[in-house]
Amino acid sequence: MKRELKRNMELFGLALILIGILTIVIGLLILAFSRSTKIEGGGVVFIGPFPIIFGTSERIVYIVLAITLLLMLIYIFLILFSWH
Repeated sequence: MKRELKRNMELFGLALILIGILTIVIGLLILAFSRSTKIEGGGVVFIGPFPIIFGTSERIVYIVLAITLLLMLIYIFLILFSWH
């Protein structure tokens, strides 16, 4: 059971990495073929359990905040239900 859970967590981590790479590639392609030159960005840094969220605009900060909360909820869900 634990070996299966470990394997599932490894696949989940790999899927998150691949989704991140795919998102970056799609973003670069959209940027390359668009006529607009306005670029916005943001991110989050976790120091222990505390997130530090930053962005180039208020809109981006709210988007990053929503993604951070979603990922934190998924993490908590996985931790709670992996204690069998």
